[in-house]
Amino acid sequence: MKSADLLQAISEHRLYLDGKPGGRILNLKGAALSGSDLSKQRLQFSRMGNVDLSHAVLTRSSFDNADLFGANLAGANLAHASLIGADLRGANLRKANLEGADFERADLSPGQGVVFVSGERRVRETPTDLTGANLKQAKFVGAKANGADFSYATLLEANLSHAELNGANLTGADLTRANFTGAMLRAALLNNARVDGARFDGADLRRAELRNVDLGRASCHDVTLHEVDPELDDEAFRLRLGQHVDWILSNGARGRRLELNGASLAGFDLAKADLSGAKLTDCDLSGADLRGAKLCLAQLDKARLRGCQLAGADLSGASLARADLAGANLAGAKLGPMAIRGADGRPSGRDWPTDLRGASLVQADLSGADLRLGRLEGTDFTGANLSTADLRGSDFVNATLGGAKLTGAIYDS
Repeated sequence: MKSADLLQAISEHRLYLDGKPGGRILNLKGAALSGSDLSKQRLQFSRMGNVDLSHAVLTRSSFDNADLFGANLAGANLAHASLIGADLRGANLRKANLEGADFERADLSPGQGVVFVSGERRVRETPTDLTGANLKQAKFVGAKANGADFSYATLLEANLSHAELNGANLTGADLTRANFTGAMLRAALLNNARVDGARFDGADLRRAELRNVDLGRASCHDVTLHEVDPELDDEAFRLRLGQHVDWILSNGARGRRLELNGASLAGFDLAKADLSGAKLTDCDLSGADLRGAKLCLAQLDKARLRGCQLAGADLSGASLARADLAGANLAGAKLGPMAIRGADGRPSGRDWPTDLRGASLVQADLSGADLRLGRLEGTDFTGANLSTADLRGSDFVNATLGGAKLTGAIYDS
């Protein structure tokens, strides 16, 4: 977009906000505005889904109630900007300067997108990315940030009271004197976070990971730390599974997607079950029988699959980040990319790789498995059997392969 056109559109938006003649709501959906200077602008209620404002200067601008779904704001300067009630689902705010920004009641939940695989409708989620961002004294009061990635961000003296942060990643974040009073932090990752002077009074930290975190340095009055994993009996699960299959066969027109968080499915017989696109984050599937099951594009982040039978299972494009698959049998399993097709069933030319970042596959049997183009950063393959596995194009950055058997494995030439 040309600078003159942008300025004209913003001028018309100001008239719209003031209820004056000639006003028109600002629509910058998908616009390429990287590096632009839009500081101190009134952009409330604007439509900016998927806009590229990476490295833009947006200081003290107002985005209250704006649509920023999937926006690229990586490296942008949003210091003291107002984003009250804004839709930031799936936005990229990686390494952005958000010091003093106000996200009160904003939605930073994962952004759901629809892809078609072999003509079938699938739902994928993209977490809002705040990795390494400067959030000093930022306000997230009442915000929805479930599943958001705050890893290694600076949240010094930030106010996250009564925010929803279930499943959020706060690994290595600086939470010094941050306020989490009444916040929901179920299954959140706080490993190696600095919590000196932080307030977790009345917060819900059930199933949260707190390795190398000294809560004695924080205020934790009435904090909730422990619970028994919710149980789901076989009959109730079979009903949900039937609804999920109906959802798959009707491309979402009927039935109901299987979505469980933290449920106990240990030992369940799910051989040859179709769990494609299911959301089973943080679920306990230890010892379950999933031989020949379809788990294409399933979300199994942080799931416990120790000793699970997954021989011949199809996990193409599945998300297994930080999952525990120690001792699992994945012989001949498909863990390669899922080809994405359009609504017309034609190939889009894009693939969705299987995500095993940070997963544990210690002593797992992956003989003959398809791991092509896999995301394997930080994956632990200690003592695993990878003989005759197809590893072409996979990213093994920081992966552990001590004692792994690689006889006959196929690598890139």
